[in-house]
Amino acid sequence: MKKSLMILFVVFATVASFAVEGMFPLNELHNLDQKKLEKMGLQIPLSEIRDNVSKAVVSLGGGSGSFVSKDGLIVTNHHVAYGAIQYNADKTHDYITNGFYAPSFDKELPAPGYHADIILSVKDVTGTINKAVKKGMTDKARFKAIEDAIKRLESDVEKSNPHLRASVASMYQGRQYLLFTKLRLRDIRLVYAPPAAIGEFGGDEDNFEWPRHTGDFSFLRAYVGPDGNPAAYSKDNVPYHPDHFLAISIKPLKKGDFTFILGFPGSTNRYMTSNQLDFYLNKQIPLRLQLFNDIIDKLNKIGSESKTNQIRVAFWVKMLNNSMKYYQGVYDGLRRDEAVVLFQKRDADLQKWIETCKSGSQYKGLIQSIDNVNDKIKPIANKLTIMGYMRLIPTFSTAGTLTRWAEEKAKPDLKRDPAYMDRNIPRLQMRLKSMQRNLLVESDITLMKYFLHQMAKLPKNQWPETFKKAFKTVPEANLSSAIDKKVEDMYAATGLANMVTRMKYFAMNKKELAKVNDPLLKFGGDFADEIKALRDQNESLAGALSRLKPQLIDLIHAYSNNELYPDANSTMRFTYGSIMGYSPKEAIWYRPFTTLAGVVEKETGKTPFASPKKLLELYRDKDFGTYGDPALGGNVPVDFLTDNDTTGGNSGSPTLNGKGQLIGLLFDGNYESISADYYFNPALTRSIVADADYMVFILAKFSNAQNLLKEMTIIQ
Repeated sequence: MKKSLMILFVVFATVASFAVEGMFPLNELHNLDQKKLEKMGLQIPLSEIRDNVSKAVVSLGGGSGSFVSKDGLIVTNHHVAYGAIQYNADKTHDYITNGFYAPSFDKELPAPGYHADIILSVKDVTGTINKAVKKGMTDKARFKAIEDAIKRLESDVEKSNPHLRASVASMYQGRQYLLFTKLRLRDIRLVYAPPAAIGEFGGDEDNFEWPRHTGDFSFLRAYVGPDGNPAAYSKDNVPYHPDHFLAISIKPLKKGDFTFILGFPGSTNRYMTSNQLDFYLNKQIPLRLQLFNDIIDKLNKIGSESKTNQIRVAFWVKMLNNSMKYYQGVYDGLRRDEAVVLFQKRDADLQKWIETCKSGSQYKGLIQSIDNVNDKIKPIANKLTIMGYMRLIPTFSTAGTLTRWAEEKAKPDLKRDPAYMDRNIPRLQMRLKSMQRNLLVESDITLMKYFLHQMAKLPKNQWPETFKKAFKTVPEANLSSAIDKKVEDMYAATGLANMVTRMKYFAMNKKELAKVNDPLLKFGGDFADEIKALRDQNESLAGALSRLKPQLIDLIHAYSNNELYPDANSTMRFTYGSIMGYSPKEAIWYRPFTTLAGVVEKETGKTPFASPKKLLELYRDKDFGTYGDPALGGNVPVDFLTDNDTTGGNSGSPTLNGKGQLIGLLFDGNYESISADYYFNPALTRSIVADADYMVFILAKFSNAQNLLKEMTIIQ
């Protein structure tokens, strides 16, 4: 009997509200049912999406965007462009609060650290990777062989052309490997951002919630050198001309309209064992929630002390609030759906099939072997989590980067840690320089004390060696004050808060750096070495999973007799669905559209529900121009829901109609769907999209951004 993943996971059986599960790689679009999609509303061939429409979509490094003009104009989310907005903001030019508009190319502002990657080609290199793995290899040797093969493949592409970037992605848990060749545009500039009262209306309170009323959009532009090749920022650079850009449709939408989304979803993990899911849900998430909550409180207190402090901590507070609500949503959703129980049932069904089916015998012991690997990680998981999140301290993180670079630079390029290969050094240098713009030493000191105090609470046998070395002789009664004093002494003597000093350290070799009398550099460097040693120890575990997890995919495929899709991994994916509401609980039904009327209903006059005076006047006077929707009472639509399968990294992804025209920007998921990264519940999984109609309305009626409007192709 044919079994589907829906049966496998025992999900809800509510017929009329099924979301469409699956984030499909472009190289697998030919496996989808074109006729089925046409019945839903697709009006162009899937090959057109793969070969042309996708060329307008770019990865912005942590978010997605799309070209919407022949002159390299990129539309993305306000929160994706937030780093560029914050970088250019100061007390005189508060672009976060007031927004920004460049009416001409020469007024556009640099966005250091941003890049736009355009996929040029995709090649299956599974055979090459598998050839590197020899029979009888240890799991650690297997891990290194795969890593080295990937580095060689990427290096070969990039050596052929300095403007290309290459990345090999593991698909289906290592069952397949794909080589992506990309053109990287390095000169990205800020063109337009609405005021925060529009771009992040509702703030963290509304984050992941529906109904939503956020105009989460901004515009960037990609530039290249006068010769047309990618180049670093220069006043002589010219706008990039993409091979394809998207037209924007602001025609009224309705429930049931077909939608598809192209973007770069970051990470899902839907093929875990029940043992893995149980540990993640009940041990790892609670610790992360505690850390985020404490850090946010401390940063908010620092930010309240001055406008400068508020601007400098704004990015971190925004990011951490998003992360905290994400993990809370995962926790609540997985417990709501009793996902661990469902995964246990699935694993039991798989095990029974293995034992009773002749073709299942090859998988005997597989699930237990994966769980055994997971059990080896558990004893050090909390220590690794705390040490890992210390990267939120810029100066401390820099100490580790400089120490690791001094060691790695002496090696041949292909023998280095991938993060320190030549291809990544210019970006690393830029980060070391640009961090000065928003560096707040008081914040670093506060967070350093906090993390060391958290380490002190661990059982002593779990103390990091670097921490133990510093404090092992301190009596327990004096440990708290000793931690505070050490941190204050280190920061009083460090040069890591100074950009010139950082770059001086960056140029040193390992021996030269070891002679530097900088206590924070030494302390952070020791932590970095310890993290590397722990990672090296875990390479054998990673190698074991690279051997076992593809077999789990094969097992699920053999049992279900259905084609699967790979977990999200920041590679471009296609998802499809419809505009659709949902029922979060009994007797409640959410409609799929919100309007400007809802913005006014939420208005309190206080952040995050304080709208600009001009926007309220436009609503009061019903000055909607041609942007109102008769089906919505003449109001301007703001956001809408679809049942597309998306996740983090999809932020800024173009949401398109059946003709391949942009109708909105994905910017969030509903709270009930956050746990879909691990367990997909079709009755509750929804994506939240900023309506293109609202975007154009704000540009036209609120900002009078006429040059932008003229530049784009807008279909009414």
